[in-house]
Amino acid sequence: MHPFINIFSLQIPSYGIMTALAYGAGLYYCYKQQARLGLEKDKIFDLIFWIIVGAIIGGKIFFIWFNYDSFASSGLVEKVRYGFVFYGGFLGGISAGLIWAKKYKLPVLPALDFFAVPLALGHAIGRIGCFLAGCCYGKISHTFLAVKYTNPDSLVPPHLHGVSLYPVQIMESISVLVLFFILFHYYKKPHKNGVIFAGYLLGYGLIRFTLEFFRFDDRGAGLFGFSPSQIIAIILIVISIFLFKRKTK
Repeated sequence: MHPFINIFSLQIPSYGIMTALAYGAGLYYCYKQQARLGLEKDKIFDLIFWIIVGAIIGGKIFFIWFNYDSFASSGLVEKVRYGFVFYGGFLGGISAGLIWAKKYKLPVLPALDFFAVPLALGHAIGRIGCFLAGCCYGKISHTFLAVKYTNPDSLVPPHLHGVSLYPVQIMESISVLVLFFILFHYYKKPHKNGVIFAGYLLGYGLIRFTLEFFRFDDRGAGLFGFSPSQIIAIILIVISIFLFKRKTK
């Protein structure tokens, strides 16, 4: 794959490029749909700014937490610079958004519904960056879906270079993209507050829980044979069921 992309003789991390595209797509969606939230453009971009700040901080904190033992060696700054955990970014962004919403007395559930849709879109794009960089790689595969990493700069360990692996990053990207279209379809229709966000939690929880079985990178210590990400996915599914029952009964 291509961990770096050469632009005018500069090596730019492909993960960073795809992350920027993901944020850009999310911003464009919010700009085009901002009337649905009932906020002025300056306020919605202020909200988006703080959500992004919260997402970056949360993603870095979770990355350090999940990889703390490996920092005992060297290269801490370099690892933190490029490392990111989606769940941390998700929780950090949600936390920052809730604080902002409380400050400006914005109804929480409609805001969560609004941002659930571009979140899925940005996530689908961002995972392509993981695929290009070689992080979040899959288990050994003997199916026609398999891919091989040969680039020495890839984040796939050297002993797995040239080995057929599940393209789990692309599998997640496609799955979340489908989730985006589903959420977008139902968001445009009359709906009760909270159900779109609940749909995102349920959909992504199921996707992540399933795809974790195909991951081969270090998943961290979990419980009952499940990875930490699967445990979080179960929590998201439970929350989604609570939201569905609370708002649709």
